[in-house]
Amino acid sequence: MKTFGLLALAATVLAAFFGTTSAPAAKFTAGKAGVKYTETTLVSYVFTVTGGESECNEVTATGTTEGTEYTNQKTVPSFSACTSFGFGSTVTNSGCTYNASAGGSLTIEGASCTMTMQVNNPFAKCKSIMKAQGPLGTLSYSNGSGDIVGKANVTGVIDEVTESSGLCPLTVGKHTNGSYVGESTGQAEGTTISWDA
Repeated sequence: MKTFGLLALAATVLAAFFGTTSAPAAKFTAGKAGVKYTETTLVSYVFTVTGGESECNEVTATGTTEGTEYTNQKTVPSFSACTSFGFGSTVTNSGCTYNASAGGSLTIEGASCTMTMQVNNPFAKCKSIMKAQGPLGTLSYSNGSGDIVGKANVTGVIDEVTESSGLCPLTVGKHTNGSYVGESTGQAEGTTISWDA
């Protein structure tokens, strides 16, 4: 019994020792919880789906800091100054929330989430809809002067093209190979925010 007790003690000590060497999870660190968080575009966001590209020069995403140390930041995106396949377009967010992980993945959430891209032009009519999905990767981060710079290089996005006519290059139906790239800066109002690997 004495030998068994010593072995159990040794196993406990070893487990405690090796347990302390595991790497901590990536996280966001904010000076205050519950303050306004805003992401603004540094490099235009480009969504590519079979047949062409849609580009938005102004993407703003807003939310609140989820704590002083936390692993996921939720924001609601809005899109403006957009073109699709060489034509002016409108991208509308209805009920979608971005859930960005400090570990590098993006989930699009919302029970009735739809993000619609639409071109209404005498020469081209295009309409596609993106719904809740994820997790999608990859997001990467670096720290600025009290803010975060985030880069998106997201692949495997599912998009449903519902209308295509005239010079619209899209094929009606489901596309599963969409990609999304761009770069933004994220700031917490009145305080600092950083990313820790």
